[in-house]
Amino acid sequence: MLLVVPKYELWFSFPQPGILYVASTARSCGEKVELIDANVVSAQKFAEALLEKAPDHSTIALTVSVAHSASAFKISELIRKKFPEKKIIWGGPYASVEHKRILEENYADIAVIGEGESQTRLICEGKAPENIPGIAYKKGGEIIVNHPADFIQNLDALPFPAYDLVNLRAYNHPGLKPAGMISSSRGCPYQCVNCTKFIHGSQYRCRSPENVVDEIGMQIKNCGAREIHFWDDNLTLNPERVKKICELIVQKGYNKKARFAVPGGIRADIYDGEMFSMMRKANFYLLAVAVESGEQKVIDQIGKKLDLAKVPENLQKLKKHGFRIVLYFMMGFPFEKAESLDKTAKFAASLPGNHAHFFAVTPMPGTELFRIWQKKSGVPINLLERGVNYDIPFADRTAEEKKILKRMIRKAYFLFYFNPSRIFQTIILMWKEKSLASDFRFLLAAFLKLMASGHR
Repeated sequence: MLLVVPKYELWFSFPQPGILYVASTARSCGEKVELIDANVVSAQKFAEALLEKAPDHSTIALTVSVAHSASAFKISELIRKKFPEKKIIWGGPYASVEHKRILEENYADIAVIGEGESQTRLICEGKAPENIPGIAYKKGGEIIVNHPADFIQNLDALPFPAYDLVNLRAYNHPGLKPAGMISSSRGCPYQCVNCTKFIHGSQYRCRSPENVVDEIGMQIKNCGAREIHFWDDNLTLNPERVKKICELIVQKGYNKKARFAVPGGIRADIYDGEMFSMMRKANFYLLAVAVESGEQKVIDQIGKKLDLAKVPENLQKLKKHGFRIVLYFMMGFPFEKAESLDKTAKFAASLPGNHAHFFAVTPMPGTELFRIWQKKSGVPINLLERGVNYDIPFADRTAEEKKILKRMIRKAYFLFYFNPSRIFQTIILMWKEKSLASDFRFLLAAFLKLMASGHR
């Protein structure tokens, strides 16, 4: 099986744990597995690698989010043209939602819906498509959508992601290299309108602390990881579990060999002093906090169930623990006016924090927000061919909406970053972390690029 990660237009790149889980599952079934990631090579070298490796595999599988979709579309066309006999499988968030369209337009032979490990195992075992839950496929010109697969309950039973298939040093991101990624839980019980639950659902399922720390040890020993990023939807949802993970990290001495970050975003209203103290002891240095908006009305409308009044105090507590703090905001919901965007910009600037990202809201297929936007505009939203850049307003907005949103995002960045005290404190933190050179150059370059392009 040849696994392919299409290109995505983001300011950073990391290996994709989802497809690495698929790789290790396929290997456990005896499959020969190779992987090509379009985000670590030039377009020419990627095409050359695809043409070179494809003849050795009967199946080519792509992981596809909306950010990957434009690239995945072109890759499928190339495979169909050069290797019409190959079976193409799409998995990931986009395939889970838009499986009918993908099959109708012949981008894939099979679309995997939801978590892909169980389906991968059955496909590798040669099961007939009608006997594989959680997939869609074509039969005699008709699209068949099988009943959903059950969510995986025992996450410890999954083999660790096949990190040997990627070069961790090849990815472009802040922080120390090599850097690995880990998902210690799946599912989110909250019902925010901008999130889709097609992949991991609403049921919160956790790996045991022992299993998580065993993978940390594997990444350090086998991959040389100096930094590991937790990409859980809600890492701190269960503080007692996080405490146990931290206890084991310290017990095994991994806190002396690597540092840890949580860029996936934690909630701003969960504070457990003992948990955060133990995280610092275990060498967690960076936390991303998903605030999303500076107006309570908008928070309520998106279903986040967050009390903004608690945010400044909790962030101040995290600051005292010594974490480097990243704040996430989303600007441009369909029910927002310019006044609301202005409140978000000013609220963000008032908060303790070292870095901030102000994302232009993009309605993702399969979300309630997508349905709201579709109803508001009355025009079909088509992201497949265009792909997505989360830093700029997507094309289906009116010209006036784009103009206002670009201006307000630019204002938010200026208010937040043009603060001498914040810049000085951030530089001091980076110096203490011994990562000033690796982090500051990257973040400065990314910020200047953002200011010079998307928000002029």
